[in-house]
Amino acid sequence: MNKPSSNQSRIIRACRIVAVNLGLLLAGALVAELIFGSWVIGENYGTLVIPKNFTRVFDVDSLYGGGRILYKRDEHGLRGRYRSPSEIDILTIGGSTTNEIFIDEDSTWSAIIAREFKATGRPVTVVNAGVDGQSTVGNIKNFELWFPMIPGLKARYVLALLGVNDAAVIKSSDEYFAGPFQKLKQDRMVDLLRPSKQYLINNSALYALFRNVRGMIRARDAKLVHSTKSYDGSEWRAPAAPPNIERKERELKNGLDQYEQRLRELARRIRAFGAEPIYVTQHRPSYRICDGRVLGRVADDGRVDLSEFETLMAVNRRTMAVCRDVKAICIDLAAELFFTDGDHYDQLHTSPKGSEKMGKYLFGKLRSLFIM
Repeated sequence: MNKPSSNQSRIIRACRIVAVNLGLLLAGALVAELIFGSWVIGENYGTLVIPKNFTRVFDVDSLYGGGRILYKRDEHGLRGRYRSPSEIDILTIGGSTTNEIFIDEDSTWSAIIAREFKATGRPVTVVNAGVDGQSTVGNIKNFELWFPMIPGLKARYVLALLGVNDAAVIKSSDEYFAGPFQKLKQDRMVDLLRPSKQYLINNSALYALFRNVRGMIRARDAKLVHSTKSYDGSEWRAPAAPPNIERKERELKNGLDQYEQRLRELARRIRAFGAEPIYVTQHRPSYRICDGRVLGRVADDGRVDLSEFETLMAVNRRTMAVCRDVKAICIDLAAELFFTDGDHYDQLHTSPKGSEKMGKYLFGKLRSLFIM
């Protein structure tokens, strides 16, 4: 049998070295996954689509001239500062107007509430559990699929910012929505199409590191349903006929009735969670309210359309009626706080200026719950 040549010996030794190093690398990766991942220790989120261990830097200069901001969701998928999930005073829920993905950590309206309380010498822990696209369907599912997975999670109050996403659900109820608790696409809580990938995303420490590094490299990132188009600088005018909210309520009765069922169920879930519900209404920036008059945006053809105002006000009316009936804490923000140019960076989401307004307003409403 011929001995291998010197070249062959070098190749064999090199292959052995590569194999040993690869083995050590894989072993190290496995140890890292077992220690830092959620495969064995920690909450295994399975195929839940709530982002966790997520850090991203966004360049929002094109949205409102804000430069770069930091967006973080922690190991529980929550946003904000707190010592323990068991010590949360106010947990805020809602859709993208609660999540505020393009607003810095210290500038969301949830963070502003906490800041205002801290300034009084009475710190209050406010934690943000908003999820883009969620309506009350997803809000309810949170108490079934997400919040029970967070060890020791408690809150004294759960504040739900309601209206905008449910208005879309209500308008499409006849065509897409068979029942009050059937999930729509935006309320999807688990990934049924890519379960293996979602399982990896939720539980792999190395994948989380890769995703965050990639996200920070791609700092100039603007996606989801956010845009750079706002209503600032529009011409505003009163319509020929005043808005008819009562007619809109009759038109949307079926969807509003289903919404009412969800509001009642949400209050029940919040109380079963050990907290008291706070229901808050909201505005869209597609109209203006000045001196008690509702002004609509003048379209290119000269028309003034207030249908979005009518729909949202019909939803807000039902929200407050149910809120009073279930004896929750009711804050009719849409009846008291009005916005102007610069308060929104697109056709739905508040800028830091608008979030500041909301946070200070809500602090004023919530102050008596904590400061006697």
